[in-house]
This record gives sequence, C-alpha cells and structure tokens, in this order.
Amino acid sequence: MDDSKIIALFFERSERAVSEIQAKYGALCYKVAYAVLGNREDTEECVSDSYTKLWNAIPPKNPESLCGYLCRIVRNTALNSREANLRRGCEEPYDELAEVLPDSRTAEALYDSRQISDYLNSFLQSQHRKNRVVFTARYYYNMSVLEICESTGMSESAVKSSLMRMRRALRTYLEERGVEV
Repeated sequence: MDDSKIIALFFERSERAVSEIQAKYGALCYKVAYAVLGNREDTEECVSDSYTKLWNAIPPKNPESLCGYLCRIVRNTALNSREANLRRGCEEPYDELAEVLPDSRTAEALYDSRQISDYLNSFLQSQHRKNRVVFTARYYYNMSVLEICESTGMSESAVKSSLMRMRRALRTYLEERGVEV
C-alpha cells in the first residue's frame, strides 16, 4: 500500500494503518532496532512501542517520508531502551563519534543539540552519496563494518578509510561553525 494511503488510515484512526505499517516496514523496523539492542525480545518490544508512538504522532503529524519518520521513532526508542536498561556502556560506533561530537550531557549542549543536528544533516548533504550511505549505515543504523561491506560491495579497508575521513571532515566542519569538540 502507498505511504499516503497508510497516512490517511492513521488520520481516519483505522487500526488497519498499523497492520499496513507492519506489513510494509516491519522487517526494516526490526533491523534498525536489532542493530541497537542486539536481542530479539527487546527488539520486538521496541518495534511494538514504536508503532504505538507512531499511532500517537499521526495525526497531527503528517510526515513527508513515512519510512524515514518511522525509522527515526524506532531508532530513538531503541536507543532509549538500551540506555534505560543499562545493559552495556557506549558501543564501538558511538566511541568513534565521541571524538567528533561534543558531550551532550550538559544543559548548554542539550540546548545546542538541535543546531548540531542541523549541522550534521548539512554536512551529510554535502558529501558524496556513497560516503553518506557508509556513514549513516554505521552511525545511524549501527551496522558493523563487515555488514557495510556486504551491503555496499566495498572492501573492509575502504569502509574504514571512508569512515575515518568522514569523521575528520565532520570535526573540521563543526569546528568551522564554532562547535567545540
């Protein structure tokens, strides 16, 4: 079913909207959540919670990209779940970015996080498509380097080099805009 029709079902408050979302995007939601959480039970709960959050958000929201909007909800729900459960500390992908992005635990940093998010989006838009794919796969979808290699056809060293160059470029980009890293 077309996304605009699914959104219309949400606006009608038809429970069929959730069924259609599950059918169309269920596997993707599971993959996004599993990449963050790493276990089946937590992933299933996260995806289910995400559908509820989507139900509560539409209406009044009318997202341009239903898939993107849903993936963002799933990712944020998974990250919140992982943090709440305190299962483990900062994982490898986030360790890599910690050297580039400022600490978001201070009140000032939380206030500025929206601006940093805008800078990050701007930076990614300025990059070549292949670099954006590698970067978002690693830091948004939490994919391992080997998974990125499999999905892009790139060698392991090419993926690692691309990520390293992107982190360096992002650091420079943020520093030029006055963000302390």
